[in-house]
Amino acid sequence: MAKNLTILAIDDTPDNLGLLEKILEHEEYNVLVTTSGERGFEIAQNQLPDLILLDIMMPGWSGFETARHIKNDVDLQHTPILFLSALDDAQSKVKALEAGGVDFVSKPFQREELLARIHTHLELSLLRNRLSEQVEQRTHELRHAYEDTLSLLSVASEFRDYETGMHNNRLGLYSALLASQLDGAECDSETILFAAPLHDVGKIGIPDKILHKQGPLDAQEWEVMKTHATIGGEILRKKSQYNQLLKMATEIAYGHHETYTGSGYPQGLRGHDIPLSARITSLCDVYDALRSERPYKKGFSHEETMKIITQGDSRTQPEHFDPDIMQQFKKHEDKFDMIFETMQDNSNKSLIQQYKRLKNDW
Repeated sequence: MAKNLTILAIDDTPDNLGLLEKILEHEEYNVLVTTSGERGFEIAQNQLPDLILLDIMMPGWSGFETARHIKNDVDLQHTPILFLSALDDAQSKVKALEAGGVDFVSKPFQREELLARIHTHLELSLLRNRLSEQVEQRTHELRHAYEDTLSLLSVASEFRDYETGMHNNRLGLYSALLASQLDGAECDSETILFAAPLHDVGKIGIPDKILHKQGPLDAQEWEVMKTHATIGGEILRKKSQYNQLLKMATEIAYGHHETYTGSGYPQGLRGHDIPLSARITSLCDVYDALRSERPYKKGFSHEETMKIITQGDSRTQPEHFDPDIMQQFKKHEDKFDMIFETMQDNSNKSLIQQYKRLKNDW
């Protein structure tokens, strides 16, 4: 196990470093040594050792202070620190562990004991790193499984409406674009990329005679149509506590017809009471709906659509939308136009591939 593993020894006594170097090199470890805590931290940042042997009583940074700097560094925080010290009282040992040490060996040390503890902590560190990689890989696989499942659910909703898969994909990309431009990390762009296409999943619960009606809906039919927001939210809500993506999809399904002024449905929420993900998707949905041709209407040009959204008409008013989102929408209107114009035909590329291709231009 020693081959290719690096140990950094920090001790202000050169004789101690010489002894450690001799013992560790005999076991075929790569060895780095220094007499200063400050210098040891610099070496650790540059070399990323597999384990650090650290003295406590040193001029400048003490061992405790050096350990705290190491544990506060994102690249070093999981590197095991084994304290070596002539201090042998219980308080020093506790303080060493509190500073981030994994073990404490008293000087003068026995060669066999030191090597055994080094071997143990290196073994534990390697196992932890391997487990972390496996967890990360499994998390990645689970996320893609969720994404595939949600994509299938989105496809199912398409069969019940005139909207196409490209509409849903465009909506995901518009929403991801706006999310990436807003300050803060309140709404993750890659999560909304997959959540936004499920905005109308509740339409699977709307009767065909209403959903596919060629002319305007009467008042009673319109009330039924509006229930798709609640139906979609309820479909997704049942499992949303287990996954952030499903949680956001639930917010969007419930809230994408709410308006900033409180005149929307189903709850009449206003302002920031509407989840950010729903506020983003709402504007994107209106843009794509206006541009898209349907059996009962023609599609508007980009210029006409921008005029309707920013100046208002009988369909929508600019005050219906979050002002910050509206500002970013106007700032990046050319990208909305590009997404719409370039994504008209079904593509063999997955949504995430399309997102990555466009993201560099954002």
